[in-house]
This record gives sequence, C-alpha cells and structure tokens, in this order.
Amino acid sequence: MDKVVILFSTYNNERTIEPCLRSCMGQNYKDLHIVIADDGSDDRTVEVIRTLSAGSSVPVTILELPHGERGVARVKAVEEAQQLGAEYILVLDSDMILAEHLIQQSIDFFDDHQDIGALVIPEEAYSEADNFFSKVKVFERNVINNAGESLGKRSIEAARFWRMGAYESTGGFNAEQIAFEEIQPTLRYIEAGGVIRRAVFTRVYHDEKQVYLQDVLRKKAYYFSVMDRTMSSEEGGLRKALERWYFFRPVLYTWGNVKRYIRHPLLTAGMLWMYICLTVIGVAAVLKGGNRHSGDLAKADKA
Repeated sequence: MDKVVILFSTYNNERTIEPCLRSCMGQNYKDLHIVIADDGSDDRTVEVIRTLSAGSSVPVTILELPHGERGVARVKAVEEAQQLGAEYILVLDSDMILAEHLIQQSIDFFDDHQDIGALVIPEEAYSEADNFFSKVKVFERNVINNAGESLGKRSIEAARFWRMGAYESTGGFNAEQIAFEEIQPTLRYIEAGGVIRRAVFTRVYHDEKQVYLQDVLRKKAYYFSVMDRTMSSEEGGLRKALERWYFFRPVLYTWGNVKRYIRHPLLTAGMLWMYICLTVIGVAAVLKGGNRHSGDLAKADKA
C-alpha cells in the first residue's frame, strides 16, 4: 500500500482545527500519516492537536515553528513528509474538512490513471455566518469551483493531492514566495507537460467563516504588496498573474455559472463589486512595486 501524508500548516486555528483533523483521522486508508506545521500559534491550537491525536490510530507529527510566513511552514511539512517516505502528499488548509473516503478514492483514481501527476480537489464553501459578504464569499468560492474534470489554461486552482515524484519535479513550494505561492507548482507542472485533473468524484468542505468586505480587501492588499516576490521568481510570472486576474477567468463565464448569477443577482452584484475593489487595490500595488523597483535601480546606478 502506498504511503500518503496529509500535511497542512496552522496559525491560531483552535476553532477550525478540530473538524479538519477529525476528518483526516477518519479516512479509511491504512498507510496514512498526518504532518502539521504550526506557525507559532499563541492560542490553544497545538493543545487541541495533541489532545485529538493522542487517541488516534493515525500517527500525527507536529512541527512547532517560530511565527513566520505560511510558505515556510508548508516547506517544512513537505520536508517531513519526504523523510517519512511519502509516495503521495495531500496539501490542505486547516479550515478544510475532507469528504469521507477521499484518500482511498483518490488513490484508486491515481492507480487507474498512471499519467495523472496530481489532483485538484474541488472545494465546497460554506459559512455559519449570515452577514452579506460572508454569503458573497461562499458564493464566489463555489462559482470558481464550478468546473469540470479538466483544468483550463487559466485555472487558478492549486493541485492538492500529488504523487511525490510529480511534486518534486516542479521544485515544490518556494518559501520566499508569500502571495499566490500555492498555485505555482501546479502551473510549473502543467507548463512542463504534466497532466493534472480535477477530482470531481470527491471534495473538501471549506469554512469561509465570518468575513466582511474590509477583511477581504485588507488581506488581499497585503498579498498584492508582496506579489512581486512571486512574479519575479517565476518564469513569465507577470503574464501568468495577468492571465488569471479576476475578470479574465474563463470559469466565470460558463453556462452553469451564468445560471447561478441569474438565480442570485444580489450575490452576483456583491461578487462583482468585490472584484472591482480588489482590481483597484491590485493595480495600485503593482504600480507601487514597479516604482519601488525603479527607485532601487536608480540608487544602484548612482552607486
């Protein structure tokens, strides 16, 4: 039986970690290991993990790291999976819940499709909050994930379930990248001729929690401010980013999603307004980054 390692990072996730971890430990797959890289949580996250894992038949490794960026924690978790001899890795976020039998069904699919290097796992978003923009965020996430088995050229979904060899061939996560780093191995693999499919036979449930528009804008403003690290370290980084910008995503214009817009006009309007705001912030951040680099070049010339 092939060894599968589920890995994810945590940071102050004591509220969401329990359902996530229980769904991982409840998978019907024998050769399974869970690796959690905690990014310096100062709440009860690690305590909750230890309590849950104490009575589990699935081994759980906790890496307690100093607080830094998410990419560093992910790289450390992957390195641990490699040390454990993982033949497959499943990369999660700590606010996700696995569908029942996800691991076994995915391994069966890999066995039947030897040409597939990785799987995108469809996300079904939900939130217990009932404010308008929480509903908008759930609606938007489910629109993005309303696609078929094949990935389009401008897909923004990151593969989560990887054959280890396929993942390693991409160079893996870059710990120096902060924004949009999770999709880069997927893009590199596809551009190198690798095949990735969407696992339409299963899903993960993604807790969007309570969110307001200002929360989304604040979070994305930070990611946009450091996006140049990713663009400058990837071949064709700027082109890739522009091709996948909000309004350029083909999945938005599928007939299935058009029917969703017709059924939910207020949520559609909220999503469009969010995209407009994010586009303004993103353009401003890119221009600011360009001016900063120009200033650095001018200083270098003077030196």
